[in-house]
Amino acid sequence: MSALPSHLELVQGVVLPKPVGAHPVLDFVNTRSEWTTRGAARTEWLTSYEAFLIWSSYVGLVPPATVFRLIERAGSSPTEVGRRLRTTLDFRSELYDVLTGQATDHTFAAAARLIEKASARRHLVRSADGPVWELPEDPELPLHKLALLAGELLTGSSREHVRTCPSCGWLFLDARGRRRWCSMATCGNRAKVRAHAARAR
Repeated sequence: MSALPSHLELVQGVVLPKPVGAHPVLDFVNTRSEWTTRGAARTEWLTSYEAFLIWSSYVGLVPPATVFRLIERAGSSPTEVGRRLRTTLDFRSELYDVLTGQATDHTFAAAARLIEKASARRHLVRSADGPVWELPEDPELPLHKLALLAGELLTGSSREHVRTCPSCGWLFLDARGRRRWCSMATCGNRAKVRAHAARAR
């Protein structure tokens, strides 16, 4: 097998993009390519619900042991697994539109419904460090964790630091106001190469 590009990593047999967004929600929307075209993605990394579960462990959203149990449970109904994947990808598109200021009333309402549903499923439980919010351990756990983080991002101060890569459309946090590209190793480097070629001409 040939070496993967520098922005990709093989995780439990699944090729995934390395996190560059500095926030799990932004890395979630960056799991497809070519947002700038607004059409079909040239590359889709969440090709199955299992891939999404593996990704959620890769970015630290859900512990690996929990993901293993969820993968075992998720395979019971192909129709249900397909529905969960569709819901996940729809939420990703809705979030991208909300975060980039392109959301219609419909897409905003759809994203809000999922965030509100996740919030309603939380339970306050005791822990060694004091009371904490927990979600049920079921196949919707990773998506609902993302939804809660999305709600915090959209309503918090970090929202104004979300930037869009001018090359690929990926999102990232830029709290210091110094980042232009999602990654200097990919989009930044390609821009430098194009600029050098233009000067040479």
